[in-house]
Amino acid sequence: MIPDPTPLRFDTPVAPGGYAWWYLDGVSDDGALGFTIILFVGSVFSPRYARARARGPAADPEQHCAVNLAIYDAKQRTRVWALTEHGQFARDAEHLRVGASTIRWHDDGSLVVEIDERRTKFFGRRGAPLRGRVRLRPAAMFGPRVELDHWRAQPRHRWYPVAPHARVDFEFDQPALSFSGSGYHDVNEGDEALEAAFDSWSWSRCELGRESVILYDVVASNGVAHARAWRFNPADPAPTIEVIPETAFGPAQALATTRWGVARSIRSDPGHTPRLLHTLEDTPFYSRNLVEVQYGGRPATAVHESLSLRRFAAAWVRGLLPFKIATD
Repeated sequence: MIPDPTPLRFDTPVAPGGYAWWYLDGVSDDGALGFTIILFVGSVFSPRYARARARGPAADPEQHCAVNLAIYDAKQRTRVWALTEHGQFARDAEHLRVGASTIRWHDDGSLVVEIDERRTKFFGRRGAPLRGRVRLRPAAMFGPRVELDHWRAQPRHRWYPVAPHARVDFEFDQPALSFSGSGYHDVNEGDEALEAAFDSWSWSRCELGRESVILYDVVASNGVAHARAWRFNPADPAPTIEVIPETAFGPAQALATTRWGVARSIRSDPGHTPRLLHTLEDTPFYSRNLVEVQYGGRPATAVHESLSLRRFAAAWVRGLLPFKIATD
């Protein structure tokens, strides 16, 4: 698995009807606070972009850029949320700007996101300002190109785990909040809508001491499951990636279904039962969670997500999306 320069550039071409997103998450050292940030070129959750794709194959992803921010307090069960489609957009090899928010790599090797957004309220209204900075410091750089739909003759969806083991410093003025903790960064890109290839997926990442383990289990649109896992060791003189065989873990074990009825599951060591610690995000087609797992006999807390593209494609879910997406 050879590192690919694609995810380190912010001007990577995005095919008409396709998408690219830059994703970061972080969890405080005590597990109480967390965040996710996603900057989209071609927002995969945009009803406007879906309508543009339906009109023909020339839908321009750069006309449908968005920023998603979620800040979680797991113990207090509170959340700050923003998802906004912006008309202003600029990018080159060194940086990406969507609205007034930016992401760029700095000379010291850190990835810095400057957020200037407003909370998204019900019916897509915009509320209080959200302003701050996140600095992610990778323990090592990886970024191999992984074909998520590898079973197809011509795969069209790619994932790059750029910094699977990192530290983050989260410093916000609005709301006033700061913490440091475990961090993660990856990039996804594709040449068509997600629901064209996938029925669902379950993804998780966790740190095991100085290593990180990522599970990325996808179910193809024909219902066939494809389970994959990797171990990243940034501590070696030459950072290594190990592909973990599917037989290393037990079968996926179901977690409690969400309030919206979304199924979620995760793999762990044979004989070990994963334990759901917190549900951070609960939507009609997606959930984000903290889960207690065990890999190779070592306990860990995994950041976990379940995404149902079959649910997402349903008309009643598409009808709800505009209520949680703002535009400027």
